[in-house]
Amino acid sequence: QTPTLSIVVEREEKIRKHVPRDYWEIKAEFGAQAGVYEGKWFDPAFKKDPGDADKRADRLWNEADAKAIVEAVRGRSGTVTEEAKPSSQACPGLYDLTTLQREANSRFGYSAKTTLALAQSLYERHKALTYPRTDSRALPEDYLPVVKQTLGMLATSGMRHLAPFAQQAIDNNYVKPSKRIFDNAKVSDHFAIIPTLQAPKSGGLSDAEQKIYDLVVRRFLAVFFPPAEFLVTTRITAVGEHRFRTDGRVLVNAGWLAIYGREGGRDDTLVPVAPDERVLAETVETVGLATRPPARYNEATLLSAMEGAGKLIEDDELREAMAEKGLGTPATRAAIIEGLIAENYLVREGKELIPTPKAFQLLTLLRGLQVNELT
Repeated sequence: QTPTLSIVVEREEKIRKHVPRDYWEIKAEFGAQAGVYEGKWFDPAFKKDPGDADKRADRLWNEADAKAIVEAVRGRSGTVTEEAKPSSQACPGLYDLTTLQREANSRFGYSAKTTLALAQSLYERHKALTYPRTDSRALPEDYLPVVKQTLGMLATSGMRHLAPFAQQAIDNNYVKPSKRIFDNAKVSDHFAIIPTLQAPKSGGLSDAEQKIYDLVVRRFLAVFFPPAEFLVTTRITAVGEHRFRTDGRVLVNAGWLAIYGREGGRDDTLVPVAPDERVLAETVETVGLATRPPARYNEATLLSAMEGAGKLIEDDELREAMAEKGLGTPATRAAIIEGLIAENYLVREGKELIPTPKAFQLLTLLRGLQVNELT
């Protein structure tokens, strides 16, 4: 509990110490023969500054500089270069408990404790999901036949919105041996959370149970589907010495994203520009903004931080010791967070988890005592 609390308190200290800094961005609308598109000014020579994470290629820290660029560009014509690259995105892996808890928290606002209870009920009472308290995202290598049987069950189940995808996976023979999914080395005591061969009885699940079951079934189907294919276009508009960037992404083939309701289509953000065509900077304006503090933790992001807590450690030897495990286990992370809330170290406000004065007192005490070895 203490190291988990320290992660949240350290983040809160950064939020409190944050002093907003003003910066400016420049947005332009360019007129081409086929229509209008937007571009954002950037500095092509920009290099990351390790000492200042707020610096970005498209940020100007002086309003006078921003206004000078606007005056230099407005009403002038520019040239266009474009690069289009195909890109693909594979489906994320099957769920272990922590990834299921994170997704249920960000989608439905469920606490880690609630998601565990729902998954446990789907496993114990309804026999619809496999054992949920697992930290593995893979299946055993001899599980191919079971997966095919499970797809057969889903294809004939009453889940009208997902049954056609199960049938598609069977018809196109999508289930093949793949180390990404079937890997004994990545299976600990239990394998990833997937639906069982037993379909839940019609109307037998509560609304919340149905949502969790739906999440698991969708991911189970999606992981066997082909990757989603995109065409990613980067357009650079040059007006004199100034550069503006426009990004477009078209979903060419939905692949696994079809299971999540996405379809391929055209990109409305990027009107076509003919070769050698000159475009006109019709409107150019500065946008005044301010840097923001880091976001507070919610359960989804705190579960991630606990799972990858080893990355936060500076000592090489200790970091290596923590590399595989993180804080807690999939089965105990929810209870650790709930314990901190029950003891009034953290409070929930909406989705955010906020440390109380009691948490700050404890951390101040632990840092101040001569107990560095202990903490």
